[in-house]
Amino acid sequence: MRKLALMTIFLGLMSSLPFAGPPADTRSNSTEAFDELAAATAPRQVQRSVLRNQPATMQVNPGAPTILVVPAQKTKGKSDLQAFQNNPNNRRATEAINGFLTQRQYEVKSLEGQEALNEVVQMQHDISESEEDLSYLASLALGADIYIKFSASIEGGIVLIELSAYEAATARLLGSQTSQAAASGASKGDIAEAVFAAASRAMPGLEKKIKGYWEMDRKNGAQYKVVMKLQGDFDEQRVEDIQDDVSQLLKKAFKRVNVNVMTAKTIDVTVFADVAKFGDAQEVYSYIRRGMKGSVNVKKLNITKKLILIEMK
Repeated sequence: MRKLALMTIFLGLMSSLPFAGPPADTRSNSTEAFDELAAATAPRQVQRSVLRNQPATMQVNPGAPTILVVPAQKTKGKSDLQAFQNNPNNRRATEAINGFLTQRQYEVKSLEGQEALNEVVQMQHDISESEEDLSYLASLALGADIYIKFSASIEGGIVLIELSAYEAATARLLGSQTSQAAASGASKGDIAEAVFAAASRAMPGLEKKIKGYWEMDRKNGAQYKVVMKLQGDFDEQRVEDIQDDVSQLLKKAFKRVNVNVMTAKTIDVTVFADVAKFGDAQEVYSYIRRGMKGSVNVKKLNITKKLILIEMK
């Protein structure tokens, strides 16, 4: 019974596959078909980890990027994230992509369960308090190096799927791949299997693009998003002094520094670190903390694989 329950949980992995078709009648027909597929499965709790149910002999390549797979959709809050669990349309696509990745020894992250949803929503608040791309926020919250977004359309019994891979810290597009598959019939099961087939066919081409960029990026330096929040009553001159100190400190140690946002309350940058000097995000944080000592009090708020969230007082 426990195995059956775990399998049921796995089949509840995320939801909400966006479908688009130009003709209005085609959109209507495809929407009805996918609504039927959604109605066939009630909301359920998704599994805690995609890899947890993998065979014990499955190995993870430590040199490969960690990857998150999510539907191409934006979100405003937890209720929208929870909607992923209410519609099974994207389950087969997710299973196909995750299956391909785990077979090739990638570590796969999942947007799963209440805890993960809470982390993403909190990340949204901590970084910008505004609407952000779900995939980008989830990859930062869950510690992925790369995230893959997928979307699909159906017309005339043909499912077309598009996969796009992005670097997590910068949200830079690494590559896209499309594929299609014909549904053997009009039932919800036939359409779901066509989605699975199309996603499976698209993955080899996308993996080649991911590998190419990953190897090049590792030579240029590991990328980290660093968000510093200024807390306290700093006058304008003091804020500018802190910004200058931070900028000079970062440029001394990192191969490249991209300023994303710099305001009276927030310093948001992306740094490219030499992996021989900075092994992980904690070492990047420690360097900043030591470098700003005596100027401001630096406190660690949250650190994931690709994100460093700091408070300065």
